[in-house]
Amino acid sequence: MNREEARLELDATTLRPQDASPEARAMAQSDPELGAWLKKRTEFDEQVAGAFAATIPAGLRASILQNSRRPAKRSIRWVLPTLAAAAAAVVLGWTMLWPVNSGMPDWQADSLAAVMKVEYGMSKVDHMSRDFEAIKKMLVADRSPTPARLPGTVGTMPVLACKRIQVAGRVASIICFEIEPGKEAHLVVMGNTGLSELPPQLQPEFKTSKNWNMASWSDGSQTFLLATTADEAVLKKMFGLV
Repeated sequence: MNREEARLELDATTLRPQDASPEARAMAQSDPELGAWLKKRTEFDEQVAGAFAATIPAGLRASILQNSRRPAKRSIRWVLPTLAAAAAAVVLGWTMLWPVNSGMPDWQADSLAAVMKVEYGMSKVDHMSRDFEAIKKMLVADRSPTPARLPGTVGTMPVLACKRIQVAGRVASIICFEIEPGKEAHLVVMGNTGLSELPPQLQPEFKTSKNWNMASWSDGSQTFLLATTADEAVLKKMFGLV
């Protein structure tokens, strides 16, 4: 079993680690990078599972139990596969949406995971405002980094909210913008001292993962990641490249 085969197996069994082969589990323990990826992936899946459970209507369990005591109009063998299929669809859906992969540097993986949680409502923002200067003051008050400057028209997008997060063991910020009607773009700002595999200075580096388009760049002692599910052309337009 090679590293990628182990990652695929572990990815499919994050909520059922006992189902992973001993070889895959051993590789995660001996490979620090794979182990770190598995930890983040498992944390995300557990949050998704919790969020899914929280959406089950109150009283549904009692209703199911009550109905189970009544004469069944159709065999339980038809009900159980339906429930299993629904659960599998949820897991498969999130697996297909999950954009973080083991090839990303830690700062980028942490940033994108935090952005995805905000995008899908799994993590609440700290402050909401349509005033960018007000957003920056809120971040300063929270002792979170604010952008010293932004390229192109990134800073002119309508601002929505902000949040203090942790990225690669340091405090970082997410600033949420509306990049186009109905689509958000999330800017992660962090200090880059001690970070590895940094993007180039003042030159956006574009990357696509699943349905996410990203631009990463550094500016002096700060590093940025701008991520959105809007089209890549819309993202590049922010930097005057379209």
